[in-house]
Amino acid sequence: MTTLYLIRHGTTDSNLAGIFQGKLDTSLNERGMEQARLLAQRFAGVHLDRVYVSALQRARQTAQLLCGQTGAPCTILPALNEIDLGQLEGQSKSGWGQFPEAIRQFENDVSHFQAPGGESTRQVYERMERAIDQIVGENPGGTVAVVSHGFTIQTYLNKAQGRPYEQMERCIVGNTAVSKFEYEGAGLPRVVYINDQSHLPEPLRFDLAEDQPG
Repeated sequence: MTTLYLIRHGTTDSNLAGIFQGKLDTSLNERGMEQARLLAQRFAGVHLDRVYVSALQRARQTAQLLCGQTGAPCTILPALNEIDLGQLEGQSKSGWGQFPEAIRQFENDVSHFQAPGGESTRQVYERMERAIDQIVGENPGGTVAVVSHGFTIQTYLNKAQGRPYEQMERCIVGNTAVSKFEYEGAGLPRVVYINDQSHLPEPLRFDLAEDQPG
């Protein structure tokens, strides 16, 4: 059996401002660094064979503290990067007015969302599925952590729970929230838990009102 912890990076200034980051290479703010430190403490005493991480700075900063705590080696895997939001990056929803169809899809039909000049949900879903399959295949019987992003994790959560692609639900997890899966043979994993933020005090937990890719 292979165990995989899927983790979102810590908070950035753009997260707090409701700005869509996508592939923009933003860094953790003070709140995000504290979340990452508490995440690392959560894994004290947990054996990890390896940590896989997005190439974006906010994810790498989160993974660095986790690797420092556990001693696990770190592998950067660009396939774990956040969705490329094209012309929407660096804007809040209020700046999306020139893309009404993108707004409609994002809010009401996320499985068919297409970022103008960027990726579609389908493209993110497929690359995230391939990335996790690769990671599980490289670590038979092992325990790994994966540090990625809000939208990429959302697509995989739908996949892991067996939800048909066309019925995808929006489920952006909290910053440094942990979801745990167990893989045994072919097929879907066993979902142990999703969006666990128990390592964070209430003031540092995710506000569901700010559910944007990042």
